[in-house]
Amino acid sequence: MQISKKEFDNIKKGRQVYIITDDDTYNNKDFVFLNYKDENIEVEITSKSKYKSLSDCFNLLPCDLFGFENVAEAVSFYKNISKIIVYRIKYDGMISFDDFDSEVLDLLDITTIKKNNVGHSSSTVYEAKDKCGREVIIKIQSLSSRNSLKDEYERAKWLQGKILVPQAYFFKETAGKQYYIQEKISGISAHKFSNFAKIVGENLKKLHSITITDCPFKNNSTDNLLKQILEKIDIILPEIMELYPQMSREDIIKFLIDNKPKDEVLVHGDYSLPNILINEESKQACLIDLGDLSISTKYFDLYYLKKSFIRNKKIEYFDQFLEAYGIKQLDETAMKWMSIVDKVLF
Repeated sequence: MQISKKEFDNIKKGRQVYIITDDDTYNNKDFVFLNYKDENIEVEITSKSKYKSLSDCFNLLPCDLFGFENVAEAVSFYKNISKIIVYRIKYDGMISFDDFDSEVLDLLDITTIKKNNVGHSSSTVYEAKDKCGREVIIKIQSLSSRNSLKDEYERAKWLQGKILVPQAYFFKETAGKQYYIQEKISGISAHKFSNFAKIVGENLKKLHSITITDCPFKNNSTDNLLKQILEKIDIILPEIMELYPQMSREDIIKFLIDNKPKDEVLVHGDYSLPNILINEESKQACLIDLGDLSISTKYFDLYYLKKSFIRNKKIEYFDQFLEAYGIKQLDETAMKWMSIVDKVLF
C-alpha cells in the first residue's frame, strides 16, 4: 500500500496508529507492506472501519492517532480521498528516546529499555528495569488521545487491595504527553492458559462483586453510554442497520431507551482475554489496561469478553466461563443493547 512520507515517518516513530485510504482490499489481522518510494515497513491491521465523511471519522477517533495536531490539518491532508477506509495498524518499530521525558529516563536503567508490541494499545509501550531493579512497563501517549493514562493510573491506585492489578509507580503530564510507569506482571494471556475459562469466570465474578459505594468512576455508566449513542446516532446508523436491517432509526432509539440495563457493578471496560494475565505457578489472574474501569452494567464486560472468546477461537469454552461466573445463560436483550453501544465506543 502506497503512503505519504509524513505517514511513513510517523508510523516508524510510533506517532501514528491509524491510516485513511480508499483501498478496501485488506481485513483485520492481515499483514501489509506500507511503501514510500523505495522504502517499506510491514504492519499488522488490527481493525477496519468505514465512514461517510472525514468529519464523522474524526468525530469518533482522535486526530493525533493519525499523526496530526488538529482536525483541520487532518481533513486538509486527506481531502482527496474518495472512499474513507480507516485501518488501525500495529508496527514493531525501533525505540526512540525522543519519546521519553528526562525525569522518566532518570527513573529507568536505560540499558534495559525495549519496545513492547504486545496488544493494541493507543499508547507507545516499553518495558525496562527501574533504578530499584523492578521490572516495569512504561506507557507514553499524547494528551489529546481518547483514553487518558491518568485514568489508568488513578484506577490502578483505587483498585489496590481489592483485586490483583499491577502496582502503579509513577505518572506525569508534560509537553503534551502523558507518562505512566507500572509494575510488569509475570503471566500469560488468559486464552493461552489451560483451564483458563474457570479462572476467568471466577475473576470476573470477584471484580463484579467489589463494593461500588465509594467508586468515583462512572464514565461508562449506562446513562452516559445511552447519552453518547443518542448524540452520535446518525453517524453510526449505517453500521447499526447492517447489524439489524429490520430496525428503523426510530426503532433503534426506542429499543435503546426502553432496554437500558438497570444493574450496576464495577466493570473493567475492556475485559478481553489478552487483558487478563494468569501466573503459570500461582494460577492467579491479574487485570491490566484499567483505563476504562467504571460503574456500569455487568453486560459491558460480558459482551466484550464473549467477543474476545470468539476472536481468539475459544468460544467452545464459554459455557465453562458462565458456570464459573455463576449464570446459566446471557440475557440476549442486554447483549443486543451492548452490540449497538459498541458501535460508538470502538
